[in-house]
Order: sequence, then C-alpha cells, then structure tokens
Amino acid sequence: MVKAEQRELISYLQALEQSQKKGDHHETSRVSLQIGILYQKRGNYNQALLYLQKALDAAGAEGDAELESRIYHHIGVAHQKRGDYDTAIDFHQKAFCLHEKLGNLVGVSKSCNQMGIVHQNRGDYDWALEYYYQSLDIAHATGDPEMISTGYQNIGIIHQKKGDYDKALDLSHKALEINQATDDSHGLLRIYGQIGLLHKLKGDNIRAVEFTQKALEIAERTDDWAGISRGYNQLGIIHLNRGEIDKALNCYQKALDTAAAAGDVPEVSNCYRNIGLAYQFKGIDEKAVGYFQKALGIAEKIGDKAGVAQGYNYLGVAYQNGGDHGNAVTCYQKSLDIAEKIGDIASVSKNYHQLGIVHQDKGDHDKALAYYEKALEISRKVGDIAGVASSVCMVGKVMQVRKRYVEAYLKYLTALDIFEKLGSPNVDAVHAYITGLTTEMGIDDFNRLIENLQDNG
Repeated sequence: MVKAEQRELISYLQALEQSQKKGDHHETSRVSLQIGILYQKRGNYNQALLYLQKALDAAGAEGDAELESRIYHHIGVAHQKRGDYDTAIDFHQKAFCLHEKLGNLVGVSKSCNQMGIVHQNRGDYDWALEYYYQSLDIAHATGDPEMISTGYQNIGIIHQKKGDYDKALDLSHKALEINQATDDSHGLLRIYGQIGLLHKLKGDNIRAVEFTQKALEIAERTDDWAGISRGYNQLGIIHLNRGEIDKALNCYQKALDTAAAAGDVPEVSNCYRNIGLAYQFKGIDEKAVGYFQKALGIAEKIGDKAGVAQGYNYLGVAYQNGGDHGNAVTCYQKSLDIAEKIGDIASVSKNYHQLGIVHQDKGDHDKALAYYEKALEISRKVGDIAGVASSVCMVGKVMQVRKRYVEAYLKYLTALDIFEKLGSPNVDAVHAYITGLTTEMGIDDFNRLIENLQDNG
C-alpha cells in the first residue's frame, strides 16, 4: 500500500513539475490538490496544507471557482484534523459560499456536513445537529442517497455522544437501510462499525462483535487499510471491555501493523493509545505511560492539537492510577488548557471531571466538588446525558464521604435513573455505590432514610 502510494506521489510530483513549466494553472491546481490529499491521508498535515495552498493559488489564477471550492473543502479538513477548529470552519464556510454561488446543492450539503463534524469534534452538539439537519434536508431535496445515509448516521453519532444510545441505533439502522440500496461500501463499513460501537456502549458485546466483524470483512474485501485498522481497534476495545486483555492486545497489534504499513500516522497514534489503555487495565502503569507518550509524541509532531489534549488526558489517568497525583494534575491541566484554547468543549468537561476525581483521591473534597460542578454545567449545556449522570454520581460520592447520606443517595438515584434509561452498563457501578452506602450506614439507618424520603414524598 505504501509503495503504491509512493509511486502515485512520485507520478503527481513529476506531473506538477511539467505543469508548472508549461504555466498550466488548471493542471498545477488539480495535481497539487491530489498531492495535498495524499499527504493528508497519511497525517502529514503541514505538507498537505503546503500543496493545498499551491492548488488554491493556481485555481485562483485560473479563475476556476468549482476547483477552488473543492480545495477550500480539503484545507478545512486538514485544519479540522489538526484541531484548528476555527480555521477549519472558516474554510468550510468559504467552500459553502462558493457552492451556493455556483448552485451546487450537493456541495452545499457536503459543506454543511463538514461544519457539523467540526462542531461535533468540539463537543458543540446543538450546532452540529443544526448543520447535520441542514445537510440532510438538502440531500433529501436533491435525492442524494449517499448524503441522506451520511446525515442519519451523523445525527445518530450526536445522540450517541449525548448518551442516547437507543435513538442513535434507530438512526444508524435508518442509514443502513438507505445505504444497502447503493454501492457505497465505504459508507456501509462506517455504519456497521458505528452499530458495533453502540452495542458495545450498551454492554451487548456479542452484537458489538457481530457488527464490527461485518465492518472488518468489508474493509478486508475492499483493501480499505484504514477500515481494517479501525476494525481491529474496535474489536480490541470490545475484548478489553470483557476483561480479555491478551486478546485486546493482539487486536491492537494487528491494527498497529496495518496502520504502520499504510503509513497512516494518526491511526498509529490511536493504536499506541489503545495499547497503553490495555496495559493500564492490566495495572502495568509504566508500560501504559510509555505508549501514551508515544501517542502524544506523534500528535505533537503532526500538529494535532486535539490529539495532544487527548494524549495529556490519558497520561493523567495513568499517573493517577499509579498514585502520582502531582503529575496527574499537571497533565490534566495541560490537556484542559489546550482544549479551552481550541474550543473543544467535550474535552474541557472531561478534564474537569478527571481533575475532580484526582482531588477526591487526594482528600480535597471541596476542590473535587467544584470541578464536578464545572463538568456538570458543561454536560447539561451540551445535552450530554451520560456525562450528567457520571458527574452527578461523583457528586454523590463526595456527599457520602461528608456523611451527607440523604444527598448522596438522591444523587445516586438520579444517576441510576439516567443510566437505566440509556441502557448503560454503568448501572452496575451505581448499584455498587448504593450497596456501599447501605453497608456504611448500616441496614437499619439506611431503611430509615428510605422511609423518611417516602414520608416526605
């Protein structure tokens, strides 16, 4: 795969040299665009942007608005991949305006979809939904089945991010039904992978494996190396969820080998992160830290700001699990600073939550509570139902430590109610907290607490 891409790159570079000698702006723009796309696929975003800018300059000199709109799209995607979300939105907006001017409704739909993805990556789910629905409406108007399917799937992903797994599954199956009437194998692969992930989140590992295997089979049949790597990564996550660490590591290694052979640098970083998680699960924190640092190093090298923020967060968890609270706080704070700078609301909330846990572990319950409240505020604002339940549950743990048992119990009940409605496997954890509360209070006092609550309505 790498050799084929390398030959393709050499061929394009030779064609670019010839077109520049001839002063052929259109061909220079077209070839530079293809070179930029190749570099983008491999995670070399700096080189990608260099050639995409060349493509844009040549298209501008030629006055080719249609080609300019395509280049704006790819420049937006490159910035999006790096975590430069504001810049990405600017370029997708430029592509959108050109598509509108040219009367290209399919292009308008795709630009709306891309802007939705950027807002989704930031955790700004309401804005993402607005753009996805705009894209879907246009796709229905133009009768574009591929974009209709993509629209339903992306709206489903937002519901997944918010913790509404049943709604997400309904939309994913809607997307699947539409996709099966087309020849879009890449879209089918994505949908099967997404359905597999949703079943994993609901705790149904058997169905999760079934759909992930379907996605993997399509990826292998179509030589989709990125899809193969993602498939093995997802199987690894399912095995890890079951506690089958060696099987998970085997899948992650297959994913890593595939990504490395394909020269997919961002996916290599993702594989290192997952291998780190497996070692963390085994309690081998030193090895986990080593892999997280490898992933972080790649993210820094390719300029992936969102990946850097995520890398510091994972390192923080590893240090925290090893009892190194000082390094954990430092990493979470670094992650938080980057997330705030790039406007990644979801990561900001996640870091507040983790900072709450580490301060709770240190016995600083006031600070822990303050961080949980901050995380809770963001989760409520963006409609992250699962995030609300997680933070409410942790507030309950603080109340329990402070012997404010009524408040603790009510917080646990709130979290339990949300997790039960979502069909989340976290239900078991909340039941365990309530059992722990019962043991701490003693069964008689706990029963009196229940009676008092019932008497007070």
